Amino acid sequence: MEAAKIMNIIDKLDDLPYRRILFDGTWGIGKTKYTRDSIKDKENYYYVSLFGKRNIDAFYQELYYLLLSKHKVKFKKLLNNMENINLSLFGVNISVPLISDIFIDIQKQLESKSNITIIIDDLERTNDDFDIKEIFGFIDSITKNKGIKIILVASSDNFSNQEKITFEGCAEKSIDRIYKITTYSKDAPEKIMGNQIWPIVKEIYQDNEFKNLRTLEKADLFIKEVIHEIPNNEFTDKFNKEDIYKICFSVVLFVVDHKCKMNHPGEEEEENNDANNSKELSNYIWHSIIKKNLNNSMMHNLIPVILGWFLTGDFSRAQVKELVKQVDAYLESTLPLFMSEEQIIKEVDHFSTFIENLDSDISIKNFLQRLDELASITEKTNLDFNYSVDEAVDWMKKNKDFNNNYDDIYFDNFVRRESSFINEVILKLQTTIKSDYRNNLLKVMIENTNKQNFTPNDLDIVTEFKKLIHELKNDNSKERENVIREMKNNKWFLPLPLGEITHFHWTYCHKLFKCIQEIDYGREESITEDASKYFNQEIDNYPDEIFKHRLRHLIKQYLDVA
Repeated sequence: MEAAKIMNIIDKLDDLPYRRILFDGTWGIGKTKYTRDSIKDKENYYYVSLFGKRNIDAFYQELYYLLLSKHKVKFKKLLNNMENINLSLFGVNISVPLISDIFIDIQKQLESKSNITIIIDDLERTNDDFDIKEIFGFIDSITKNKGIKIILVASSDNFSNQEKITFEGCAEKSIDRIYKITTYSKDAPEKIMGNQIWPIVKEIYQDNEFKNLRTLEKADLFIKEVIHEIPNNEFTDKFNKEDIYKICFSVVLFVVDHKCKMNHPGEEEEENNDANNSKELSNYIWHSIIKKNLNNSMMHNLIPVILGWFLTGDFSRAQVKELVKQVDAYLESTLPLFMSEEQIIKEVDHFSTFIENLDSDISIKNFLQRLDELASITEKTNLDFNYSVDEAVDWMKKNKDFNNNYDDIYFDNFVRRESSFINEVILKLQTTIKSDYRNNLLKVMIENTNKQNFTPNDLDIVTEFKKLIHELKNDNSKERENVIREMKNNKWFLPLPLGEITHFHWTYCHKLFKCIQEIDYGREESITEDASKYFNQEIDNYPDEIFKHRLRHLIKQYLDVA
């Protein structure tokens, strides 16, 4: 049964033969929403949630306060006849013994009524100490008065095994009719998201399984939060609100309903929700949930930002502004798929000119996208694409600075493209830039060997070198051996801690010894013995006793030499 039909049942409750009914359905399906909506303008309906209540007394207390508030006029005369009683506008201030007397009087009043309905929600959300048998005892007792009806709202699937046994046993005796709520109302998503947002996200909703309405409510709130934080004057035809709606909607679905699990066709679900996989998760959202369906494809660069925003509640305003700038600067040209054969041939023939005239500020992703469009269509149609991988790589190396910010993840984040040509470009670029970066890093490490005045920037350099060592430590490749050879030929890259030194210099030495220790891992021939031998020779070469002490300390701590 649809959740919306709850309203129909409550509306015709007086015509039904049942006085004790239960709405049972999974969380988030709309049971509470439609129950509460249906009683908004109705008299003599009393709603109590058991969420977190520890015992039956807490339930009684809330119910009695509700009865008092609705019958305040009736009881004002009673209270005015009592001394030392303060009846405020919003509540009743009375002593505990007096409460008991008034509760009894209220019950007497209710016994004479013929149209009272008490709704008890969240039966499965009570505190562990709450015995739900007491609720059913209350139901059996109170409904002896034929003028009182009871509506229970619960999700029986969320009871513990023992609670479920108790619930089913009591419900069989105390409930006249159970309505199973299996789906939420068909129009509920549209009502929650609103007329402005729903038409934009409807396709994503239809393509994906949404488990409950709360996901939609969270999505609606998050979209409003993001739109509120971005100044309205930043939105343009390119950087548009519609794509923001889609990205936010998809992110909430992925986090809340999918639990950050990437479900690739033919593969088991894999959980990848740590920070190191944020780009991988973002690519999954882009391809599998949004399905690359944005008004401006460049907007997909916001996915990792918005994903982090939803997961942590934090975002970088500067980062968003930079992405806005990139999106607005991107010029989308006609897709090759829509060109004539003559146009494609002309475009390919003039691609060298296209590259030469490109603004160097164009992002690599934009460049690769245009290159991929042309290469893909020529590969599929057997047209000639007279352009080489080396030419594309040379242009990017010439116009982009990779030396100071190289990271494998940077290239891994390039979505693998459709054409084999562009994938060769990405691989060649990654290989050459990695090699250039590592060669430059080794050069700086050699220069630092003769340095004495160190700064925090130098510590960053040796940290980068340690990261390189970590990448190579399980690799018996030629590159690993080349690094070891460079270290041996250049004093193991250690700036000797002679004379007066700084804290930064001493920290640098420790980090360097850790690098030696790590690069030795897994090799058949240990290098720590060679390093230890070299450093002991250095100890013999200098009379400085403090220097000797420092170096012996490092050898003993990291090279396992007694």
